[in-house]
Amino acid sequence: MAPKYYLPALARNPLVRLKYHLLNRRRPLPDGPLHAQIQTVTGCNANCIFCPNKKTERTIQPGLLMDMSLFRSIVDQCVDWGVMRFSPYLMNESMLDPRLPERIAYITRRKHPGQFSKINSHGGLLTERMAKGLLDAGLDRLNFSVQGLDPGIYQQTMNLPLRKTLDNIDRFLELKRTGGYKRPRVRVCMLVTKYIEPQIPAIKAYWGERGVIVNFNALENRGNHKAIQANSIASRRMRPFNWCNRLFDQIYILQDGRMVMCCADWEQTAVMGDARRESLRDIWQGSRYDGLRRRFLLGDVKGTICDGCTKDSIGADDRDD
Repeated sequence: MAPKYYLPALARNPLVRLKYHLLNRRRPLPDGPLHAQIQTVTGCNANCIFCPNKKTERTIQPGLLMDMSLFRSIVDQCVDWGVMRFSPYLMNESMLDPRLPERIAYITRRKHPGQFSKINSHGGLLTERMAKGLLDAGLDRLNFSVQGLDPGIYQQTMNLPLRKTLDNIDRFLELKRTGGYKRPRVRVCMLVTKYIEPQIPAIKAYWGERGVIVNFNALENRGNHKAIQANSIASRRMRPFNWCNRLFDQIYILQDGRMVMCCADWEQTAVMGDARRESLRDIWQGSRYDGLRRRFLLGDVKGTICDGCTKDSIGADDRDD
């Protein structure tokens, strides 16, 4: 379950803080984020029906790479800040970045005990070179987004060929095993849709034979994005989030250094700051973040992407740390 927070500035009375801790089970806002997602390249070659990629009103040019000096600056700040999870992907296919192994290797060199790197990928671009590069770079965790085992449904859902993806993952597991690599931990993740739900027993059996755990995550409507088909493919009725921790323990940095409020903010409606000109700490502690957090805690989300943001009520495991 995602942790819940309160703002210390709104709870200066020790008794109020005690109430938050004991009765509401809430923590004070962390001094810094626990998780960081960094968009090292723009775009994705898939076209999933549940994702705003290629469907945004805002024109997003694919293939733009984050400058390495900016990337290193962001990683250095996050390491010193105590960020736990480094995820060099955001609203993109991570393996479109030819320098991804180099970026992972930099995180590996800089991180402290308890900090780790993690990427999500659909696996369709996992070449032999990329696979060996990630293994040698010391990637800690790798999640493959694979929507089921039915080729037709997979093609319809992700607009990618299933067989190639499965072969790529099998090859990666083989390289990891024969090379004696202890990392990364490999998992398969998927959104529970009305197409996936009937396949779950077969999916668990298939990946279980390979020693891979499957994370079944709840479908969401990505900040109520109008161009995706979340409601039509949901396995259960979509309901508003009863809590979301993204404003309180996560940061999301676009390829050009701008920080947005949420991984669902595909249209870039709430830019919190610019890492090229400001420190991450100053952005995190700035007035834009503070104002949105206060509004969120008061339930005043009208006009933000939180307004109307829903997820499938199936109660899937949304955390995979």
